[in-house]
Amino acid sequence: MHIVACEISIAQDDDLTAGERLFRLHCAECHGMDAEGGRGPDLRRGVYQRGSNDEALYRTISKGVAGTPMPATTISEAQLWQIVRYVRGAAGGVRVTVPGNPAAGEKLYYGKGGCTRCHMIRGQGGRLGPDLTYIGSQRSAAHLRASILRPDEEISPAYWSVELSDKDGNVYSGIRMNEDTYSIQFIDLNENLHSLAKQNLRTLAVDRKKSRMPGYGGMLTAAELDDLVAYLYSLQRNARLP
Repeated sequence: MHIVACEISIAQDDDLTAGERLFRLHCAECHGMDAEGGRGPDLRRGVYQRGSNDEALYRTISKGVAGTPMPATTISEAQLWQIVRYVRGAAGGVRVTVPGNPAAGEKLYYGKGGCTRCHMIRGQGGRLGPDLTYIGSQRSAAHLRASILRPDEEISPAYWSVELSDKDGNVYSGIRMNEDTYSIQFIDLNENLHSLAKQNLRTLAVDRKKSRMPGYGGMLTAAELDDLVAYLYSLQRNARLP
């Protein structure tokens, strides 16, 4: 019995080691080397929008999530389960402690920062930028800080800027939402939705490298930046809402 137990333990350890290696190869680019989050959610909390049990997590990893950067994978079933076991093992890890005062950061968010012009929290705010309701569960503190300081470094296709004009002389600026061979849909800077046929356009320019969000490096002090990051990082999926 002792030999059997040892063999099971060794097999489980091998599974976790293989899962960690596979995770770092296939998942770390978005979720961080230790699952701490980056462009993708922090997986150490064990709280997932999709994947409340092992089978659901397996489906999410294998099939991806439509409409998000999360792709489907082509690795074997055994390798997928190794990643699932690694992610489950990483759950419950210690959250990063960030400097700053979340309450002061909240005041900056709604005041000096002007963040509500473009971002929404719990249904309140603008639609020109990502919804931040659960951003603390979706992004690491380091990634949040980088996004505030250098928003041009990483722009999701969902927030590419567009500048266009039609044959009637109307000029538009906004955020590209969808585009096909014949038409383009976008939201203008006043949050009005438009769908225009390309045959009626005079000009169309999509900017994939320049964010409409300004860099805040020269707008916030070091202490204010800490406070704003602390507030955003506090917006977690399992946090108690006021």
